[in-house]
Amino acid sequence: MQTVNANPALEALKDIHTPAIIENWPIAMGYWLVILILLSSFIVTTIWLTRRYKRAAAKRIAIKELDFLDINNANITVEINTLIKRAAISYLPRDLVAGLEGQAWYGWMDSQVKHSTPALHQLLDKRYQRNGLTLHEVKQLKYLAKRWLTEALPLNSKASQSLSSTTYAKQQEQEVKC
Repeated sequence: MQTVNANPALEALKDIHTPAIIENWPIAMGYWLVILILLSSFIVTTIWLTRRYKRAAAKRIAIKELDFLDINNANITVEINTLIKRAAISYLPRDLVAGLEGQAWYGWMDSQVKHSTPALHQLLDKRYQRNGLTLHEVKQLKYLAKRWLTEALPLNSKASQSLSSTTYAKQQEQEVKC
């Protein structure tokens, strides 16, 4: 039997080596960077949303209390004015807001919203009048108060600064009078 003469050049060849399998772990630096950015964005967004939710808590409570006020109550105007003032005090120091009355109070309220609300002021002015408000006026007062609470709250540091300047101007007027 005759053996097949193999080509000597074929004898010199080595087997084909396949490249090593590329592993998924450890991942490339670019993926680490993307994961780090996504994770930090998630944490920052979560913290921001949590603070925003907590900051608006007084606003939500005030609006809910306003909705539960009885429109047939004779003192509803006083209660709504107190509710607005209490909501403002929850964001600003008590000594800055609690003492405001009359035009100073209304001026401060107007400074917190984009458009002044003279109808709200007129209805709040009727809180100490003998006749009180009609049912239509009470509904309008509740609507205007809810609109003010929604637009003005939560109060920011600008509100405190405007109030401080208002209080300062008021003190200056009292000093001039003396």
